[in-house]
Amino acid sequence: MKWNNWINCTCWLLGCLFASSSVAAEQKPFECLMEPMRIIEVGSPVQGVIKQLLVDRSDFVTRGQAIIELEAEAENINLAAANARASMQSEVSAREADLVLAKLNLARMQKLQEQNLVPTQKWDEARAQQQVAAAALVQALENLKIAQIDAQRALHSLAQKTIRSPIDGVVVAQQAFAGEFVYDNPLMTLAQLDPLRIEVVLPARLFGSFKPGDTALIRPEIDHAEPLQATIQVVDRLLDTRSGTFGVRLTLPNPQLSIPGGQKCQLEFQSDVVLVTSEQ
Repeated sequence: MKWNNWINCTCWLLGCLFASSSVAAEQKPFECLMEPMRIIEVGSPVQGVIKQLLVDRSDFVTRGQAIIELEAEAENINLAAANARASMQSEVSAREADLVLAKLNLARMQKLQEQNLVPTQKWDEARAQQQVAAAALVQALENLKIAQIDAQRALHSLAQKTIRSPIDGVVVAQQAFAGEFVYDNPLMTLAQLDPLRIEVVLPARLFGSFKPGDTALIRPEIDHAEPLQATIQVVDRLLDTRSGTFGVRLTLPNPQLSIPGGQKCQLEFQSDVVLVTSEQ
């Protein structure tokens, strides 16, 4: 009986030892890659000639910041002319005066016609003149509205000559220079560095162990001796049958843009490591 108990106890201890070794193996650091969240090739919505580049490689840019200007002399002239037409009230004022006069004339003719002092034809003519004057005023107002729309269109055309950054990020590359004609070719490459995107490939045996929202520790190859905390964003739904792996994407806050992208890193899922967030 004692011999059986000793055997059972020994088996239990060996089982715990193997389980601990397995857990330790699962928690070993995995190779990962820190990449920009997005890399965007900026182009021009319209063709034209580059007037000047407002930023250079490695410059930080903010969303909506002007980064490239195209020649826009013609657009400036068109906008000035459109604004002048949109602000002209003379035609509307003239048509308003014509309508007032036509209404007064119709009122006089109506009184005279009631007294049988003018033929009905004169009263009909006065009424027609009043209707024509009213229609002319409506047309003048419509023309003014069209002129205002043309001014907005001219302003939009001018705005397209200034290319702005679609993201907060950094200039990675410059593909065009002042004086070049552009149409549909990329002009500048931008990278979004906050947050950083962490890509890691894990063995299939860990599938189902993690979910979006879980955290992991990231040790960048350079610049940070202490681990940083990243959050799982995406876990692949399919396994790669050839390699027996699956991919996981994490995000790492980088508000100060102090952590460079494009570097290697190590990732682990240990909970007993002191965490240091990238905001500190």
